[in-house]
Amino acid sequence: MIAADAPPALVQPAPEPVTLSRRETSEVVAASDLPLTLAKGAQRERTLVRRAVFVTSVLRVVRPPDGADRYIWTHQAYLHRQVCVTSLVGLFACTSPDLDLLPDAEKGEAVVEAPDAFPLAEAARLRLAEGLKARAPAMMEADRKARVEPLLRAAGVTVAAAARPAAARRR
Repeated sequence: MIAADAPPALVQPAPEPVTLSRRETSEVVAASDLPLTLAKGAQRERTLVRRAVFVTSVLRVVRPPDGADRYIWTHQAYLHRQVCVTSLVGLFACTSPDLDLLPDAEKGEAVVEAPDAFPLAEAARLRLAEGLKARAPAMMEADRKARVEPLLRAAGVTVAAAARPAAARRR
C-alpha cells in the first residue's frame, strides 16, 4: 500500500488593511499663457499656448488588522498644455489638452495622531509645490522648445513678430 503525502497546509493571505477614507485633490502651482501670432504665407492667426503645472494628491486613511490607523499619501506633479487659436474669422478653438507626467512626486505614510490631521502629508505637498513654483518658468520654457515649437514647425507655420500698437507707429 502506498501512503499518500499529507495535503499541503492552507496558507491564508494576510488580511488587507481597511480603507477608512480617501481624499483626492488637484492644485495648480503655476500657470502661464503664451500669446503668439502665427504666420503661414500672408495669413495671420492669434494663438495662445496655455500651460499649467499642477499637483494631484491622494490621501488614504487605513486601519491595518493589527495596528494603529495610518495615513498614506501620494503627491504627483504634471504639466498641462493646450494650444488655442483665434481664427481669421474670430472663432476661438483649442486642441485637446496634453498632459505630461513630471518626475516630481512625494509619497509616504505615517500613524494617525489626530482625526483629520495629516501634518507629514501636508508638509510633503508644500515642499513639492514650492519646488515646482520656483522651477515653473524654466520648465515652461523647456516645454516651449521641446513640444510647442516642433508642433508649429510640423504645421508649417512661423511665429510672426508682434505688431506694434497703433500709437507707437504714429510717432
